[in-house]
Amino acid sequence: MTEPLTIRTPADLQRVMRSDFPPSDEQWAAITAPLEPAVVVAGAGSGKTTLMAARVVHLVATGQVRPEEVLGLTFTTKAAAELRERIRTALERAGALPRPGPGVEEVLEPTVVTYNAYAASLLTDHGLRIGHEPDTRVITDASRYQLGARAVDRHTAAVRHLSDHPATVIQNLLALESAMSEHLVSAEDVARVDADARRGFAGAIDAERAGKDRKTYREALERAIFAIDRRAELLDLVAAYRRLKADLGLMDFSDQIALGARLASEQPEVGALERARFKVVLLDEYQDTSVAQAVMLSRLFSGPTVAQGRGHPVTAVGDPNQAIYGWRGASVSNIVNFADTFPSATGSPPRLLPLTVNRRSEVRILEVANRLAAPLYAAAPQARPLQPQEGAGPGTVDVAVFETQSDELSWLVGAVRDAHQRQWSDIGVLTRDNAHAEVRASKTSSACALSRVSTPMSDHCRAGLRRPHLGRHPGRDRRTLRAAPTARGGRGGGGAAPPARRDRQRLAAHPARRAALGDRPA
Repeated sequence: MTEPLTIRTPADLQRVMRSDFPPSDEQWAAITAPLEPAVVVAGAGSGKTTLMAARVVHLVATGQVRPEEVLGLTFTTKAAAELRERIRTALERAGALPRPGPGVEEVLEPTVVTYNAYAASLLTDHGLRIGHEPDTRVITDASRYQLGARAVDRHTAAVRHLSDHPATVIQNLLALESAMSEHLVSAEDVARVDADARRGFAGAIDAERAGKDRKTYREALERAIFAIDRRAELLDLVAAYRRLKADLGLMDFSDQIALGARLASEQPEVGALERARFKVVLLDEYQDTSVAQAVMLSRLFSGPTVAQGRGHPVTAVGDPNQAIYGWRGASVSNIVNFADTFPSATGSPPRLLPLTVNRRSEVRILEVANRLAAPLYAAAPQARPLQPQEGAGPGTVDVAVFETQSDELSWLVGAVRDAHQRQWSDIGVLTRDNAHAEVRASKTSSACALSRVSTPMSDHCRAGLRRPHLGRHPGRDRRTLRAAPTARGGRGGGGAAPPARRDRQRLAAHPARRAALGDRPA
């Protein structure tokens, strides 16, 4: 493309992108927003990926930026590949990105990668500024587990409180170490806060004994002190684990982000170079970024003055009500407090651009979803209730209550059979935890295998059984689900799930040494 295009209306953009539909009014406001900080609160199914691709096309086609001056960050390699392909295809259709071929030696296109991949590239290019060796190897979760097992196996200090199975200790060690990295806190920080808390709990116990001396009150306080003492012993293991990583020249994924945050904080010239390279930054799923990620990005693409980055065009896209990675250090406050992290150049609050039209579900489903999410909307006023798209059908929501889990499973098999029309992967079954998911997958897959269908059960039926959340929830009834709500109508959608947590107890029973517990699937 030699000259910028004129795009004044949604219909103009639809014609340039050769898309089936023009952007909605909400999408158009976000697509055409000025080059300044903005946060897009995109409700579920509201077309945020389409929005980000269209914004890039609009900025490039109208000559505001060049393709290679755009940076897009997201969480998973799959999401990055999808967003990269959507942007590339849209730019090619608009004539703003030449196709590789005769006469075109190199195509400079937007950079779309994961947050970790971007941090890795920063360390490769600039890591020596903080003494980081560029050839430091990143270890997988399986290797990380092996290293944690080695730290536990070599531990010789007295252990009074960590009486758990070695596999459980390794899990807790890795979880604490990762949380410390994601929150940019040291062992000294944790120990100082815990010491203050322990003094407070001990004082409360003394006061209780001097007063009514109620056993139930004392037991709760004693459990808190016991947890603090356990963590003190875990901190010794964290130190040993980190020494092993340093001695072997290794780092894990949380280290990448922590080192990236340190690099951006200590070397402001790196931020100046990155801002000169990327004139526009798009941050996907921003509600799931960690403290360390937010620090890294804010030090690179913002600052106290305009000369130091204040007002750089950063667009964060996300929804505080769709945060799913709190268990790994994500902080939903990042998107809630976006205005504090990325202030505008003029001092006015950054633009808040809502996307509320859901394109996946029908009217009744959204009504129920909005009622269930009412407390979330009250807690996060940036998010707004979802609206059905024009022409959406009425939809159906059924609720069934069962006496036993077996009754529920029998009903589920019939419901899946009745809902099947084209392929099994069109059907999603959402469960409370891993244990329930495995049972339902087994029972329903068997039912699919017995059905007379044209698609293989192994390819489609099992693929339709999604597990949106894989953690364990203390205090919840794990024997049976008393109510199983189902939603019909519209297209189902699932969010990215955290990696499955394997049962490591079976590894612990193996007669090999404890260090062999590292054979954990990634």
